[in-house]
Amino acid sequence: MTLTEYLTWFDEVVGPTERMMRMVPPDRLDWKLTDKSFTLGQLLAHISRSLWFNAQVFKGGELPAKNIREILVGNRRQVSATVEEAVSQLASNSALFKETVAGLGEERFQRELIDSPQRGRVPAWRLAAFTLEHHIHHLMELHLCLKVLGIKVHTGTLYSASESPS
Repeated sequence: MTLTEYLTWFDEVVGPTERMMRMVPPDRLDWKLTDKSFTLGQLLAHISRSLWFNAQVFKGGELPAKNIREILVGNRRQVSATVEEAVSQLASNSALFKETVAGLGEERFQRELIDSPQRGRVPAWRLAAFTLEHHIHHLMELHLCLKVLGIKVHTGTLYSASESPS
């Protein structure tokens, strides 16, 4: 996959996220699917913040977590966000992530090795793919939560940023 193809894929995967976030009822932000799950507010914050976190990994910046164990422990203390906060953070963090990855250029995207707390030392393209895999997993978690709450969502909700909820 080329860098240009990846950036197009990124837009396709992340595109429906705002619409799904806006479907979360503000009075249900403290609701959680299971006792060990994120609350909906925490899930919204996590989805948005993970794009910032992975941009920092690409930049080699200072990270709030140095390894997968620290990430998992930190996730237990994930702050909550309102729908509007999460949507705003999603916009800025997705732009930051795309700018960071695009700034690598094709050669570095294909060949540079990145030290990541999640996957160890991996090619940049693999960390970029992991970032979208992570996003997809949590987007599906949000989709399932909305279904359980009785909010009308369907497969198209997961894959289309422009389709209006019916």
